[in-house]
Amino acid sequence: MEGIAGSTPVRTMESHVVSVTAVQKFQKPLVEYLINGLDDNDKWVRVMAAELLGALGDPRTAKYLQPLLAGWDSDLRLAAARSLARIRSSQPAVIPPALSCDHCMIRLVADEALTRLKLEQDSESSL
Repeated sequence: MEGIAGSTPVRTMESHVVSVTAVQKFQKPLVEYLINGLDDNDKWVRVMAAELLGALGDPRTAKYLQPLLAGWDSDLRLAAARSLARIRSSQPAVIPPALSCDHCMIRLVADEALTRLKLEQDSESSL
């Protein structure tokens, strides 16, 4: 009986390029699908869509995530803040200030989400 290693195909650089190309092919429809998920009636679909957009890291999705920072749902605010942080980790953070809004609740909500995100990142980095 052959071992598992004997049956595992050897991956070449060419096969990696083919895999990356396949992922890129599906990224655009996936991003569009997840953006549509941000408007779903189910709260958890919206939260998961926000999280997955962050995991994809496409900077063009930031404009869809930013308004979620001002929403009433704390889970969705936190998911949006985490995703924006992931997307912008290699870019300067430019989250629009909430100072000019008509409702100071928006600033409080955004500050809460960013504070939670900072605490999570601090606790993860100390591990």
